[in-house]
Amino acid sequence: MSVLVGQVAACSTGTGPGTHARHESQAQAPAVKPAGSGPLSWILTKVALNALIADSHVRAQLSGAQIFEILTGTERPATALAVVPTMSFKSFATLEDTLIRGTLRPDIRAVIYDAEHWAQTPTDEQRDPATFYQRAAQLAHAHGLIFIATPAMDLVNADGGKAADPATAFVDRRIGADAAQSADVVDIQAQSLERDAAAYRSFVARVSAQIRAVNPKVTVLAGLSTNPHGSAITPDMLVAAMLGAAGQVTGFWMNVPGKGSDCPKCNAPQPDVAVAALSDGRMARLAEIFAPSDAASGLSATPKSSS
Repeated sequence: MSVLVGQVAACSTGTGPGTHARHESQAQAPAVKPAGSGPLSWILTKVALNALIADSHVRAQLSGAQIFEILTGTERPATALAVVPTMSFKSFATLEDTLIRGTLRPDIRAVIYDAEHWAQTPTDEQRDPATFYQRAAQLAHAHGLIFIATPAMDLVNADGGKAADPATAFVDRRIGADAAQSADVVDIQAQSLERDAAAYRSFVARVSAQIRAVNPKVTVLAGLSTNPHGSAITPDMLVAAMLGAAGQVTGFWMNVPGKGSDCPKCNAPQPDVAVAALSDGRMARLAEIFAPSDAASGLSATPKSSS
């Protein structure tokens, strides 16, 4: 899944095994941000975030939000808005190797495990997401990192079949709930349904209910995309999806993907679609639903002081 939305206190610098021992000494205890308790949370790639905040209205909307900015290579965290520097992994094996070797960039505060039915996720991980998401969460927490689970709907096809109704199969197999048991944040990858607001809302509601039943404190987000495979996405579709799911989630992963190995059938990037959606006057209703509250601080991006 491709992604989107400060300055955070960086963990100790250095490389090698000692680096993440220092992460461990600064481990956090993230708190939930329930619906109605504060501004939205967002997951965004560096490229997507830059495209969105080029619009002053959208930049103002995102100001104060909790933004997990996905970074790759040598990309540096945004400075125009506060972000939680985040790195995404498509396999548990790669995440484990990175943390055990102590080669995770020291400025990274959150990690995503994005298991999907694709070549980047090993088959054994696809077929047993419950086990590998639990192991990934334990590993991330042991290194003082926020853990974000993003199991894809197409994991229902990991056994070689092709589900006639992937959304229903995903719910029936409780894949989202299993992945979220020890997570701090979970993203419901519902973007394939966003052309049908009712279907999107129903799927998000069902999976969210399962997730909260096993982990009431988790921050639940829902996935969106400006240009998935298939017919064109309009700003109206994104607005309808966000408003429909707002009572069930506390934020969104706004994908602005381009055609590549992660999305070979994607159309050309369409950041203008996301900008138009977030600039829509109806989005004021989201601000009302997620009105700021002194009672909830959300996930902390600042490590605790070493004892």
